[in-house]
Amino acid sequence: MTAIEQHIQSLQQKMQLLVKKHQQLEKENKKLKEELLQLKDKHSDRKQEMEILEMQNAILKASQQQLDEKEKKELEKKLNGFIREIDRCIALLTE
Repeated sequence: MTAIEQHIQSLQQKMQLLVKKHQQLEKENKKLKEELLQLKDKHSDRKQEMEILEMQNAILKASQQQLDEKEKKELEKKLNGFIREIDRCIALLTE
């Protein structure tokens, strides 16, 4: 085997290794993207749960007459936001 053939063979082997490494990295990237999507979904779910719990807490305080004026206005604002969201959902359902 000549030196050129050996050099070509060496380059081919290195190229094969690079292709394998690229494929591994592509798989890992795909896996990480899927994991990221799952974590974003979980985060969104937790955020919604937290908002619900905060609303329940505010309602409990309101029912026990423990809200100051600022908290009452904030609760009213959140409730109005929920009502608008519900109205928007109803409008989408009736289309």
